[in-house]
Amino acid sequence: MESTEGQRENSDRALVEELKRENEALRRRVAELEVPARRYRSLSDAGIVSFQILDPQSRTVEVSPGFERIWRLRVEDLTGYLLLEDEQIVANGFMDQLERAFHTGEPVQLPTIRYDPAATDKIQCGTFRWVAAALHPVTGAEGEVCEVVMLHMDVGELKQSEEELRRHSDELAAAVAERTAELTQKLRLIDEQQHAIAELSTPVLRLWEGVLALPLIGRIDGDRAARMLDTLLRAIADTSAEQVLLDVTGVPDMDQDAASHLSAAARAAALLGARCVIVGLSARAARTLVELGLDFEGVARFANLQEGLRDALARRRRSEPGVAPRPAR
Repeated sequence: MESTEGQRENSDRALVEELKRENEALRRRVAELEVPARRYRSLSDAGIVSFQILDPQSRTVEVSPGFERIWRLRVEDLTGYLLLEDEQIVANGFMDQLERAFHTGEPVQLPTIRYDPAATDKIQCGTFRWVAAALHPVTGAEGEVCEVVMLHMDVGELKQSEEELRRHSDELAAAVAERTAELTQKLRLIDEQQHAIAELSTPVLRLWEGVLALPLIGRIDGDRAARMLDTLLRAIADTSAEQVLLDVTGVPDMDQDAASHLSAAARAAALLGARCVIVGLSARAARTLVELGLDFEGVARFANLQEGLRDALARRRRSEPGVAPRPAR
């Protein structure tokens, strides 16, 4: 009897020790789980982060205060609603990602969309939001999906800022386009004015029938010489002019380049049958040409326009005896 009683006491003590060890292990495990539980509860109760807990059939079983704040919905409002049958998810092309989360336990993240629960047949209440969402399946020991935690991130303010930025960008683009059109119009006007100024800077005058005058004022550079030659040759061809008076009274400096341009104009006019005469060559200009060793070979020169015109008329009288010259019309 004593031996049997002692064995029973030893067995009871061993059982008590085993229970103590198991109880201590449970205490440690509970302590380990308390930290993440407090964290989750803190996030859930703060009402900032939106959680939606769904069963394997995608029915909503729990929502956080943040979910109620964002969507203006309670869990009772989602009775009969299945996430895997949501027509807005289908329309946005995200259903295959949701099915992976529920069927294979794969965590997925959804792009930002504008979601309106009031537009869903099974809900028809709440308010729309711009949200990004992530699904985190909770699996069992065999890897089966026990539930899915869906996290919503309200990005409405960011989306609104993006839309405002886009609107400002569109307004800026429109203002730039309008300003560009104005500048284009001004540039066109400037080009027209410059063309008109260029035309006025090389006017060809009909002094008499068959007699033209080209008064030149200012410096004769390459560009102006090209315009002068083009204008002169067109005028000779249009009027069948026989004589041209190049009036350089208004040219302040007669240098080598200017003399070359005038000589080239005289030769070109001669090819069209017109005789060129240079008038208004000042004493200073003549002295400069002499110092440079330049001369207008074969080109007559007169002190002023009156003398050049008198010579031109005399030549017409000699070429047409008995015919009085007629003024240009």
